[in-house]
Amino acid sequence: MKNLKEIRKIRRNNARLYPIYKMFSWDLLFFYSIEFLFYTITKKVTASEILVINGFYLIFRIIMQIPAVAITDFLGKSKSIILGNILLIIYMLVLISCPGIISIIIADLIFSLGYDIKTIAESNLLYDSVATRGGEGLYSKLDARGGSWYYILDGIASLVSGYLFVINNYLPMFICLGFIIASTIISFGFKDIYEEREDKKEEIGLLNTLNSYGKNLKASFKFILRSRRMKAFILFQIVFYSVIEIVETYSSDLLIDIGIHEEQFSMIFAVLTLIGGISLSLKRPIEKILKNRTLAFISLMYIGACIVVGITSSLWKNESIIPIVLIMYAIQRINTSIWYILEYKYLKNFTTESMRNKITFTYEFIGGIAASIFSVLGGLLLNILTVENAFLVVGLIAFVSMIIALSYMSTRFGLRPEEYRKEDIEFETITK
Repeated sequence: MKNLKEIRKIRRNNARLYPIYKMFSWDLLFFYSIEFLFYTITKKVTASEILVINGFYLIFRIIMQIPAVAITDFLGKSKSIILGNILLIIYMLVLISCPGIISIIIADLIFSLGYDIKTIAESNLLYDSVATRGGEGLYSKLDARGGSWYYILDGIASLVSGYLFVINNYLPMFICLGFIIASTIISFGFKDIYEEREDKKEEIGLLNTLNSYGKNLKASFKFILRSRRMKAFILFQIVFYSVIEIVETYSSDLLIDIGIHEEQFSMIFAVLTLIGGISLSLKRPIEKILKNRTLAFISLMYIGACIVVGITSSLWKNESIIPIVLIMYAIQRINTSIWYILEYKYLKNFTTESMRNKITFTYEFIGGIAASIFSVLGGLLLNILTVENAFLVVGLIAFVSMIIALSYMSTRFGLRPEEYRKEDIEFETITK
């Protein structure tokens, strides 16, 4: 059992290390800006096959949530972060060394498990490290700092990776692998705040942990179904996350349609990434000014930009609209960057260490199921409409859906603590 002095030391170390770690590890550096080129040119995969791969990927991300939560609880957060990074190393080695669509699908399966473990363990480790009186603000501050550093580094990496790809298709992949290895090394510096009970591990084992986890998840679902606050937040997430998934798919298609050449993709991606990183400095003033209207602001700004892109590209089909489209993409990137930081801050409010993993899983599971369904529908929409018209239709549907979601949230989310019912914020009262 750690004494208070040791716990404070571990907390300070985790908090100091986390922004540096997140800068290197939040996502795959040097890869996403050339992902389409790598698949189509290097791996000889067609565009239609990429859609199939994406379908499998969404399914894997949902399925792997279950073992990821159980593994995180069994191993502890610090060891789980290390394991997650090791799985990402294996993912990149499979992509580099194996040909064809099957290898990409297998790699995505490995990535999904590793990334899900990382997503659960990282945010919860940081929250444990700052979850003292007034520490919730520090969580957001440290998370945003790491995110800002990542966006700046990723912007530079995205710009450089396009040129490196021209020199050798595998150069960006090997550099990406190097950053994952660096993240793994840094992750060895983390330590858990709350120790795992070794006697309990020996008694039940990992398999029994997986089996017994169904009961805990049922309790988590029960809490969400009874909590008006969580239902409102998840409704918002379903609408916003789904439209983001669809629009990000449409964005590349639209750029090609209006005359952007493939070699310019990495430059556009780099600029948008840098904008996303810089925009995180706006999170605090936006929250301070808008308070409980922050989510309404960022979601409607994003959807409004989507509608502008749809109208503009539907009316004028030439390169003159490129500046307008890119400005709207920048607005969307600013708002998604802020959302990804705020999302887990709001999700973890009023939670305890024992319930955080379960609530995070349930939240991700519901959002993932919804996003996969709407992503398929968004793809089917492209079979009957042009990407320009599909952009507009999705934007209008998202606008109506978001207004309904925000109306539902207005009396259930963003309230003062004393305004909530016990069932809205206290997990224990629901599970008894």
